[in-house]
Amino acid sequence: MAKPWLLLLLTLGTPALPTGMCTAPFPSMAPPLTQVVDGQQKTLVICLVLDISPSFADGSIWFSSGNGTTLDAFTYGPSPAGDGTWSSLAQLSLPAEELASWEPLVCHTGPGWQPQGPSTRPLQLSGEPKAEKCQQELTTGPYGLSQTLILGAIRLIFFKLLIFDVLMTCSHLWALRITTTHSNDLEVHPRGSRI
Repeated sequence: MAKPWLLLLLTLGTPALPTGMCTAPFPSMAPPLTQVVDGQQKTLVICLVLDISPSFADGSIWFSSGNGTTLDAFTYGPSPAGDGTWSSLAQLSLPAEELASWEPLVCHTGPGWQPQGPSTRPLQLSGEPKAEKCQQELTTGPYGLSQTLILGAIRLIFFKLLIFDVLMTCSHLWALRITTTHSNDLEVHPRGSRI
């Protein structure tokens, strides 16, 4: 029997199904990564296909571009996941100068290099490279240092409050112990009695 949340997803028309619930392989593409290989800037695109059978043949994951051509990609064979399903991976590396001619990029899965099987949405490759953008975001920012100092001050205040709480608890327990010990001494030797 299907779980209620799965029926709700199907009713709402959600195309993405969780791992282990599909009957057909489900491809998904990671955002492109720009890197330098042998002095040449290249864009790396990875397509992951979930819920495949262990007998999934090589060449069943492939990329196509907006100009109608299929692109050669390196495919890693099926491998088991922890939940009992199998997945496969395809990697495509394109020179940065040729990105415009390969747009939009789509990852397909299925037999015979024909786009009738499941495929991803088209991925635009042009624009700023992700690696450079992330590197600039780490080093720039008008509030970077001030936010760090404020966070440090807040941590210091919380640490002081914690230490104060520990000291107050210890002093309260120490005072309680002295009071209890003193009251026990009074019960053993009442006032006015001779020892």
